[in-house]
Amino acid sequence: MAILKSLDYRERWVIYVRSVLLAMLLIMPFAYIQFSQVQAHMEWSYFIMPALASLFVALLLIKIKLLQSDMERKSSLFKAAVDFSLEFTYVRSVKGEYEYVSPAVLEMTGYTQDEFYAKPSFMDSIIHPDDRDLWHGHVHHVNSNGEAENIELRIVTKSGAIRWIQHLCGPVHNKKGKVISIRSTNIDITERRLTDDKLKKMGFYDPLTNLPNRRYISDYLADLILNDHTEEESHEFAVMFLDLNRFKYVNDAHGHTVGDKLLKQVAQRFQNSCMSTNNGVISRFGGDEFVIIKTGDVSVEAIQDCVMQMNQMLEEPFVVQGHNLSVGGSVGVAVYPHDGMDSEILIKNADAAMFQAKNQGLTMKFFSQEMAEHASNMVGLQTQLKNALHDGLIQPHYQPLVDMKTGQTIGVEVLARWINVDGSQAPSPGVFIPVSEETGLIWSLSEVMISQAGRQIKKWQEQGINMKYSINVSARQFADDNFCNQAINQFKRLGVDSSSVQIELTETVLLNNIERSIEKIHQLKAEGFSIALDDFGTGFASLHYLTQFPLDTLKVDRAFVVNILEDKRQYAIARSIINLAHDLDLVVVAEGIETEEQRQLLADLGCDIGQGYLFSRPVAPEKISLSHIGGPDSYIPFGAVIQ
Repeated sequence: MAILKSLDYRERWVIYVRSVLLAMLLIMPFAYIQFSQVQAHMEWSYFIMPALASLFVALLLIKIKLLQSDMERKSSLFKAAVDFSLEFTYVRSVKGEYEYVSPAVLEMTGYTQDEFYAKPSFMDSIIHPDDRDLWHGHVHHVNSNGEAENIELRIVTKSGAIRWIQHLCGPVHNKKGKVISIRSTNIDITERRLTDDKLKKMGFYDPLTNLPNRRYISDYLADLILNDHTEEESHEFAVMFLDLNRFKYVNDAHGHTVGDKLLKQVAQRFQNSCMSTNNGVISRFGGDEFVIIKTGDVSVEAIQDCVMQMNQMLEEPFVVQGHNLSVGGSVGVAVYPHDGMDSEILIKNADAAMFQAKNQGLTMKFFSQEMAEHASNMVGLQTQLKNALHDGLIQPHYQPLVDMKTGQTIGVEVLARWINVDGSQAPSPGVFIPVSEETGLIWSLSEVMISQAGRQIKKWQEQGINMKYSINVSARQFADDNFCNQAINQFKRLGVDSSSVQIELTETVLLNNIERSIEKIHQLKAEGFSIALDDFGTGFASLHYLTQFPLDTLKVDRAFVVNILEDKRQYAIARSIINLAHDLDLVVVAEGIETEEQRQLLADLGCDIGQGYLFSRPVAPEKISLSHIGGPDSYIPFGAVIQ
C-alpha cells in the first residue's frame, strides 16, 4: 500500500495494463500453439488455465514494476536533494568502491566525481598526513562494527589547500543486518575551526609576541603535575622565571613602540634557544617577564647551560628602528617537586629566586627555603606596616643640619621612625622603607609623613620661624607621571609655601628616564621647589649629568665621610666632590659626620653644611629647642626627608 500511495493514479493504471498485456503476450501464444498445432484440438475452455497463469504472472510483474518505479522515484528524490546540497555526500561499498558521489565534491575537494568512481577508497588519499591515523581507525571501526561516527579532520584539496571537514558517517544494512555500504556526509567547517583557533589563541597566547601566555603556562604546568601523579616513576622539571634587564630604560629612552618591537625580537630568539617542543615551553608572563618550563634534563649543569645560552642571545645587540639595543636577563629557578607541588607555588618560588638574583646582580639563582621565609616575612611586615600607618605609629623625627663655618643649626632633616607605643622594638627605616617601596605602601607612607611634617612646619611658621624642609622621593614615586601634580597639590592643601620645600632625589631616580626627569624637575622648580641630589658618588652617574639637571644642592654620601681621616682615596674623592659642586654653584651637604675631627676636616675643605650624630640624632619635634634661634646650639627645622 505504501508503494501504491507513492505513485499517482495514472502511473498505477499504466503499470497494471502493461503487466497484464505482457503476461498474456508471454503465455497465450504458447497455449494457442499447444492446442491448435500439437493437440490439433482446441476449445475455449482450454484457455482458462493459461489465462489464470497469465494473471498470476501479471501480478508478479505488477509487483516488480511497482517496486522498480518506487525505487527510481526515491533515487530521483535522493539525487534531487543531494546533488544540489552544499555538503559533499557519498555512498561506498565496504570494499571501497563509490556507488554515489555528490557534485559538491568538486567545490570542496577540487576532485571530480569520476575521479572518485575510478579509484576505490579515493578519500584515503586526500586526508591530511597528521590526521591519517584518526581516519584509518575511523574507517576500520565503521566497516567492522557498523556504528555511526562523527569526526573532524583535515583534507588536502587538489590545489594543495588544507580544509577542515566534519565527517558524519554511518553504515547501510541489508534486511539481515549485514553492512553492505557506507554513507557519508562531509561539511566544510574550515571557517569555524579558524575562528575557534583564533579565539583559543586569544585566550592562551600573547597577542604581541605570539608566545603562550600566563593562562597557558598555568594549565601546562597543571597537566605536567597531573601526568606525574598518574605515572609510577616521578619526573622532574624546572620552572625558570626570567626578567629582562635594562628593558625599562629602553621604554623610557625610546618609547613603548620600540619596546614592543624589542619584545617581539626577544620572543623570536627565545623560540630558537635551548628550548624546543620536545623539552619545554616558553611563555610571556607579563611585561618583560617570561616563564620557561624545561623538562628532560634538569640537572644544575643543564639549567646553567640553558640560561647561559639565553643570556648570550639577549646580550647580542637587537636592531630596532635604527637603535642598537642589548638586554640581559635575571633568572630564578624552581624545580618540581622539590620546590613546589603545584603551578602557583612553583612560579611564585621561581619569581622569588629571580628577585634575589636581580638584587644581587647575578644572572641566575636557584630557589631556596630561605627565600620562602624571606617572602613570608615580607608579607608579615607589609601587614604590620599597614597597621602602623593606620594607627599613626610612623612619625617624623628631625635631625639638625649645621653650618660648617659658624656652627649654627640652619635646618633639620625629617626622618621616618616607627614608634611602638608599648616600647617594643620596631623595625628600622632600613627595613620598612624598602618594604614600603616594594609593596607600593610608599605612597601612603609619604602622604603621612608630608602631612605630619607639613602641619609641624606650618605651626612653626605661625610662631614666626621661617623654615625649609626636603623630601626624599623614591624611584617608584618619581617615575609616576602624576607625582609632580600630587606633590604640588598636597603642599598647597597644607598651606605650605613650596619655596620652603626641597626635594631630594638619588642618581638612580634621575637616570630611570633622563629626559622625563629633567621635565619634572623644571615643573617642580617652576612652582618654587628646590632640588637636591642625594647620596652623590655611590651610583654610576656620569659627571655630565650634573650639567643637565637643574640642581641646587649636592649631598656627599656618608661612605666618603666615615674613613675620610684614614683613607687618602676617600679624602680625595670628598675634596673633588666639594670643589666640583662649588664650581657648579651648588650647596654641599656632608652626611654621617660623627667626630669633631671629621667636621673640622670637611670644614677646611669648604663643605657648606654638615649632618650626623656629632650634632644630634633624629629627635621628635617636641625635643627640638627653638629658644636659641641662630645660636650654635639652636635647632631650626630646615626640611622634612623620608628615607
